[in-house]
Amino acid sequence: MDDRERIQQQMLELIYGLLSDEESAELVDRISSDGQLAREYAELKEQTELLAEVTKADTQPPNYDQWKREAEDDRPTPRTPAATWASRTLQVVAALAACLLIAALAYPMLSIDQQDQTLALAKQKESLASHFLSVSVTGPSLMAAEVRNDFFVSIENAEAQPVDAEVEYTFKNPEGATVYYGLTKATNGQVTCQIPADEVSYATKLEVVARYEQAKSKLDVDVKAAPPKPIAVLQTDRPVAEPGETVNIRAVVLDPQTNRDQSANVAFFYRVPNQRGLNRIVNAERSTLKGVAQGQLQVPQSNDFDNVDLVVQSPELQNNFQQRALPVVESRAKATEELARLGERSYGGAYANNATDAYAGGAPSQIAAKPEGGNLVAGVSNRVRYMATRDQAQTTRAQMQVRGADAKQVAGNDKLNQDYGYFEFVPQPMQDYTVEVVEENQQPLEEQIAQAQALPAALQINNGVAPADQPLDVEVRVAQPNNTLALVATDGYNTIGHNLWDVGVNAPITQPVQLDLPVEASGAQRVQLFSMPSQEEEDSAAEPQLIAERIIYRIPVQRYDIDVDGLPAQADPGQSLDLLVTVTDEYNSPAQATLGVQMERMSDVLPQSQQPLGLEGEWLFNRRVQIPATAAGLPENIRDLEKDSVWFDQVLALSTWKEEPAASTSDDADMIAVASKDAQREASSPQAKLPVMRRSNKKAIQSQYQQALAMIHAEWESQLEGIRQTSSWMLTAAGAILVVCLIGLAVVQGLPKIGVWGPGLLVAMGAVLWGIISLNLSLPEISPPSASGPEMVALNEVSDNISTESQREKKEGAQELAKNRLADGAAATEVDDNSGNWSFGGGMTDEMPQLRPAVELQRNGQQSGQKAQVELRTGPARFADQPDPSAAGMGGSGDAPGLAPMSTPAGGSGMSRFGAESRRMRTEPNTPPQPEAPFDSGMNEPQSDVANIKPAESMMALSAEAEKLLPEPILWKPRLTTNPDGQINIPVQLPQQPGRYRLLIDAHGSGRLGTVVRYVEVLPPNLASPTPSPLKKAVN
Repeated sequence: MDDRERIQQQMLELIYGLLSDEESAELVDRISSDGQLAREYAELKEQTELLAEVTKADTQPPNYDQWKREAEDDRPTPRTPAATWASRTLQVVAALAACLLIAALAYPMLSIDQQDQTLALAKQKESLASHFLSVSVTGPSLMAAEVRNDFFVSIENAEAQPVDAEVEYTFKNPEGATVYYGLTKATNGQVTCQIPADEVSYATKLEVVARYEQAKSKLDVDVKAAPPKPIAVLQTDRPVAEPGETVNIRAVVLDPQTNRDQSANVAFFYRVPNQRGLNRIVNAERSTLKGVAQGQLQVPQSNDFDNVDLVVQSPELQNNFQQRALPVVESRAKATEELARLGERSYGGAYANNATDAYAGGAPSQIAAKPEGGNLVAGVSNRVRYMATRDQAQTTRAQMQVRGADAKQVAGNDKLNQDYGYFEFVPQPMQDYTVEVVEENQQPLEEQIAQAQALPAALQINNGVAPADQPLDVEVRVAQPNNTLALVATDGYNTIGHNLWDVGVNAPITQPVQLDLPVEASGAQRVQLFSMPSQEEEDSAAEPQLIAERIIYRIPVQRYDIDVDGLPAQADPGQSLDLLVTVTDEYNSPAQATLGVQMERMSDVLPQSQQPLGLEGEWLFNRRVQIPATAAGLPENIRDLEKDSVWFDQVLALSTWKEEPAASTSDDADMIAVASKDAQREASSPQAKLPVMRRSNKKAIQSQYQQALAMIHAEWESQLEGIRQTSSWMLTAAGAILVVCLIGLAVVQGLPKIGVWGPGLLVAMGAVLWGIISLNLSLPEISPPSASGPEMVALNEVSDNISTESQREKKEGAQELAKNRLADGAAATEVDDNSGNWSFGGGMTDEMPQLRPAVELQRNGQQSGQKAQVELRTGPARFADQPDPSAAGMGGSGDAPGLAPMSTPAGGSGMSRFGAESRRMRTEPNTPPQPEAPFDSGMNEPQSDVANIKPAESMMALSAEAEKLLPEPILWKPRLTTNPDGQINIPVQLPQQPGRYRLLIDAHGSGRLGTVVRYVEVLPPNLASPTPSPLKKAVN
């Protein structure tokens, strides 16, 4: 204890006299000296005295006898031994009943663990889901003939999780026999089923069987192959004819997928505009030989029409017929200026109006712009492509820019003399955007591109021009989540590649997609991006939406190269030439091919076509692509265009697809013209057709899975119901026994013990009532879904959503444009077959914005800080192997005049002029154009001095004769065959008439095409050289 407690103890001992004398004396002295201890001692002494007084008080002792009597009076005493036994028995039974009652209440809680039950049920569901596999197949609605076709198979379990199952697929013919069998294993639930090209035409059904452990799922899909119908290309020995002339015609029939020549029974017809019906060309072959059928047409002697429509008809062709317009003109009866005007209309370009110089001219500044894919999508980065040219005489600084709402600049650059490129920016919804060229102190040239729309995604193709054996690299910039997109590549008739996927919940996001297209699919192809309807919308017959469309070009990897020996750059009048033509394949091995040879004297007035020449250019490009009205002239050789892939891709991005006329079912040749007009009207109405089908048994599998899942739930509910019933019976029995026992105790013990048996009786009665009620309760049962057979989910083709008014406006505009244009060769097909597809949005739905050109004053606005990516060509000329045009004369160049419009402006890349309908930046006085010397891209060797002839002297000598106004055919060999060494000798007798002559040689066979164009200048007699000109080889 502490010091204070010890002192207090000593003070108590002092009070009670328990200390010794010495200790007492010491303590008294200490208390006397310390006032605080004195006070405590006084208080402690007072307390002890009070306690002593209390103990001395007189108290009454307890009466224990009385307490015992009172206790004995309160204890119930049984009257008899039997009552005592009964009371004890009831107490024991009541205790047992109470235990049973407690057990009845605890039994459900001890038997059912909610967490364990949930985990067990989840494991059972997972195990059950793996036993139900759903198969989904996505493939072409119409399989392309003669090429490989792919079908994408997706395997999922009932919980929509991918399953790496073993997939067995079988293609069968109509009789049920196996055409092609394959066995593979899915990776991440995905697998590709391929059918070889040789078996496509026989397959009518695809059976897919997926196996995983004990699970098995089967899906049958009806497939259909496109009839392997070929396409005919019509060629003539001259681009323009005169009344009364005999025109040579040939039709080359090729397979659209493999480019192989096909056999077909054909019939040739012609029709003039002022006559109804078709006229059969009697002097023509009725069937093809080596893919070629030829004939001759005597042009009617009449001046009432400007062109003759040539038609080749056959039920074996893809569209039953093919037609081509041949311009007809009387050269001696018309002035040179009228011929030049006709040339502008017929050949579709901004040609020189000077009759003595078809190669001169300088185009004014112009612009064409279009979002890649056709639509400007709000919320994601868009690529807007443009082409622009400026006056060559202008050297002021120009700026290309994109302006949005409130005249604010959203993208731009300030490079000089740019001719093409692209802008990238993120547009805002419902805002108009304009691309414009701004020069110092000049009015800007504008092109309103589009209004930004709230669409699911935007399209960007990274390799629009690439070899056919490379996959197509596409970036889909998703703007809206939870959508299903379909990327489809077609050749206008068949599906050659497709991909269908769900974009997920993340947006905006860029998703890379690759399409592995067949190697045989070469040339221009059509790529479309569709937005698929949801499952609910599919059930309500909703249709896909076409949201983007783009043209690509696949460079053939299998093609012919043609070498020509024995053709000089200049020759004397009447000189005999012996040409050696050699054809090799891509491996430089000799190839036996079918040739078509044409030679003609070039017109001094009419310009040449601004599209690639020959069978290769017509087949791969001209028949499919409609270039914009403001596009520059293309090179005459498609291979020169392929070399400059960046600029070629720009042309494709701004072009539209030529809609093929619908196939005619009429066998009457007189109905072909009517069918052609109907097909043109149908083609002028853009439609969003989905050439991809999707089949799935997911609904049926889900139905079966839900039934099995309902059975599991029923089993669990049955177990729970058994526990509940047992607990209810236990509760009712225990409560009843307890009630009986407590009533008995109440009778035996009486009312004085009501505080004991009363509450127990109430609890027992409540237990009985709850047990009776719970026995009559039942949990609601889960009704399983009704079983149904496998359900095929198909995606219907989209119908034409264009309003009648929109169709009428487009048709009237196209007809007005067609009246002002004539065409030769492929250009005529463009006018006839695509009268409604002159806008940039051709082939799209009515929701696409219409491009409205406008020339306005420059709007002032603050520039945005957003950066733009701009791709420009500001370096050397487009085709590196071409010499400088200004350094060569007409006589020594040997070039194709078709390349003249591609002369390179300063710092540009060959965009010297656009179409005749283009807009001017400003009004300028008409100045006589400076002549440009044509050149030959294949002539790289030095020329003799005689080649440096002045163009003015040559043109003055040539313009003196009226026969030089129109082209004149010199040589026509529609069907020649090379020897096993791939060679053939062609003798050529040059005419006496001086001029420029073009040799065009086409080759086809073994799925390969080739074209070569060569030129020779026949000198006037006074300039003829006694020394023969050096020979040189032309390599295609």
